[in-house]
Amino acid sequence: MVVRGVIESFRGTIDNLVVEVSKQSKQINELRKAMIVMEKENVQRDRKLDQKLASLDESQSHCNTSLNETRQMVNEISTEMNNVQSQLGLVGNIEQHVFKCKGTFVGHDGPIWSMASSGDLLFSGSSDHTIKIWDTLANFTCLKTLQGHEGMVLALCVSNGVLYSSASDNKICVWDIKSYRLLESFSAHSNPVCTLAANDTYVFSGSLRVINVWDVATFQPVHTIDNLNHWVRAMVIKKNKLYAGIYQAIKIWDVTTFETERIIDIKGGSVYSMVCTDSWLICGTYEKGIQMHSLDNPRESHVLTGHTGTVYCLGFYTSAGHTRLFSGANDRTIKVWNVDRKIPSQTLDRHQGSVCCLVVSKGKIFSGAMDSTIKVWQ
Repeated sequence: MVVRGVIESFRGTIDNLVVEVSKQSKQINELRKAMIVMEKENVQRDRKLDQKLASLDESQSHCNTSLNETRQMVNEISTEMNNVQSQLGLVGNIEQHVFKCKGTFVGHDGPIWSMASSGDLLFSGSSDHTIKIWDTLANFTCLKTLQGHEGMVLALCVSNGVLYSSASDNKICVWDIKSYRLLESFSAHSNPVCTLAANDTYVFSGSLRVINVWDVATFQPVHTIDNLNHWVRAMVIKKNKLYAGIYQAIKIWDVTTFETERIIDIKGGSVYSMVCTDSWLICGTYEKGIQMHSLDNPRESHVLTGHTGTVYCLGFYTSAGHTRLFSGANDRTIKVWNVDRKIPSQTLDRHQGSVCCLVVSKGKIFSGAMDSTIKVWQ
């Protein structure tokens, strides 16, 4: 009886296993059918993908053909424009040159307010009360640090082998460029000396409402131009004329008689920077503008716009009869201008602070800024 019960139990288990195997076989068959369907779908997808890739290849081929045709058209148009410019005598007016940062001078412990150059030497004045002399020809290294001021060095000027410096300590220092020796130091004003200009005979220093004139041989005062309306922050000497920027005006004097020759009205607040080309007197103002005034036609003037801060400094150079203007501003940028067309051609923005001073020398542009660095552009 016991054996028969065990056999019946095994039969029941076997019957259950047969039923389970049957179910598993059905599921396996269903999975096989699903896999066959998926394989068919994958084949269809692969075909569609191949068709799309072929279509993309064809589209790319068409794009390349169109691009080549467009380039050919541009070249033809450029050639035609050059022919027209040649016929109109405008060749060179639209020349393009991209200036790039070639290096950085690091050494000052404060903002750089002033710069000047002589040959391969660059001079920089800073809030750290020093003047540094840099080698611009070989490796951009500092050759010497000059100490003589007790305030921010606000202006530098080179004339006849002599470096003149002025500062917020109200003094002017005179340095020999070859020996780096301090030749003279004297109190020049009762307020900070913001700007300097020099010729073979005189040194002119600008401060609050006054310009003092000094003999270059004796460093004694020769003349005073006073009763000006504000700070004198920019001066230029050109062809025996002294140009000085004040509030809303530029005044022009004869440098031999000190007589006033002309006053140019300026819009945009105080004049902070100024350069003089053979044809143009150009100034930068507190209210972000650059104004150009013709030296030949008093009625002709232009306004250049683009900066978003006070235009602290200007520089220029002329090549093949065409002039480029460089402007540095409180917006931390330097703009390159095509003077002939009165438009900007490039913006240089590597400084991390306001651009306070510019020097153009031997095809290089040097810019000093509130970030305590000098950038070299070429």
